[in-house]
Amino acid sequence: MWTIGDDLRRQRREIDALFDYRYSQLAHVFAQLIRLGLMDETALAGLADEKRADIRHMLSFFRRRDEPVP
Repeated sequence: MWTIGDDLRRQRREIDALFDYRYSQLAHVFAQLIRLGLMDETALAGLADEKRADIRHMLSFFRRRDEPVP
């Protein structure tokens, strides 16, 4: 029973981190959702150019970080 509780708490922390709705974190959240395939970049159409540029910058960082090291 304790193992299930621990697993649920871990999953809850992951979900809370992924869906952090504070305004200061929205660009990071959108970049993570796009990276994970849960959202498409076309959904950003209504955002200001500056915000979209921030999200693209974060996406490029995530992609570089996720690349395997030779």
